[in-house]
Amino acid sequence: MEIPVTEVKLYCRIDGEAEDDLLQTLIEAAKSYLAGAGIADPAADDQRYALAVKALVLHYYDYRGLTESPAPSAIPGIRNLIIQLKLDAETARVMAEEAASCGS
Repeated sequence: MEIPVTEVKLYCRIDGEAEDDLLQTLIEAAKSYLAGAGIADPAADDQRYALAVKALVLHYYDYRGLTESPAPSAIPGIRNLIIQLKLDAETARVMAEEAASCGS
């Protein structure tokens, strides 16, 4: 799912273009974090996924350069959002397996 830097800048309240490269890197890092948590990049628009990426980018942006920062799961609401996305992914996987076994 494409998450434009312009949308992330609105969410993070960042003006100008000086931080665009950094924000793009943080977007990719957030997507990698979610993939590591078992949440694949959705093929279709999923506003919950976009919100999770934006929240993670803001967290990474705010705490860049610090040696200690709260874990991303400590971001208010992000844990529940990640759990929902993981449950959706697991449901889709189980349904795909069931459909494949019925077709055999």
